[in-house]
Amino acid sequence: MAVKHSERDSSGFGILSHEVKDNVYMMGRSGFIYTAPWIDTRDTRPPSAAVLLSVGEGRFTVSAGGQEWRGRAILVPPFVPRSLLAANVPLVCFHVMPASPHYDALNGLAKGRISLLDRGQFGNLEQELEALFRGGLPACKAEEVYQEVLRVPFRHMPVPPRVDPRAGRLRTLLEAQPEVSLAQLAEQLGVSYFGASRVISDVFGMSLRDYKAWRKLQRVFELLHSDRSITEIAHAAGFTDSAHLSRTYQRWFGQPPSYSRNRRYVRILRCW
Repeated sequence: MAVKHSERDSSGFGILSHEVKDNVYMMGRSGFIYTAPWIDTRDTRPPSAAVLLSVGEGRFTVSAGGQEWRGRAILVPPFVPRSLLAANVPLVCFHVMPASPHYDALNGLAKGRISLLDRGQFGNLEQELEALFRGGLPACKAEEVYQEVLRVPFRHMPVPPRVDPRAGRLRTLLEAQPEVSLAQLAEQLGVSYFGASRVISDVFGMSLRDYKAWRKLQRVFELLHSDRSITEIAHAAGFTDSAHLSRTYQRWFGQPPSYSRNRRYVRILRCW
């Protein structure tokens, strides 16, 4: 959901931001689509893999580790500290969580690196991307577009990326034991402590600590647009307090949770 680094009314967000709301299309535990007319985030670290696409001919920039990638289609792995600048460039961001059936293949394709994609491969989806950006695509159709976009990067590959054969068992163990320690996981996998850490990193592109943070995030997403207060949501998701949740959320997405649930700026569409 990487979005704004400051409140909309206290900084310039360009002409489009006064005409078009941000839109969030929720895909359950698999991920979400986030659209925005202007994005300027600094040093965020979202727990999702993402395919970022511009609507129209504008180009945006992703910066990480002293490097910059500028284009109209960019693949970003999970938990990579980066900045994103799309100044008056309509953007549609397809975020993919570890629960998604696409996650393993997409993570394998990214290999921990930010990559430019061929925007022309998404050319048959121009109308749908524009409708997503405007918030005018029905939720059921949005899910179809989400699935289609995540298949595109693999179409012209002679050999699809290898999916780690340990992924299924590891995901099953973590789903059944959300509070499992690394030492306990190592014992169940029959590897050393450091071996278990390496397996998790290889399979998910993140540490066990980050995986558990993602699980908390799922609960936050379920409750964020309810009538509960931020404090109630924080406690229900396993955060110490609302300040802890807000700091983590800001670090993940470049905006406080209060912005994400503000209907003046953000429209929520549930696709399940």
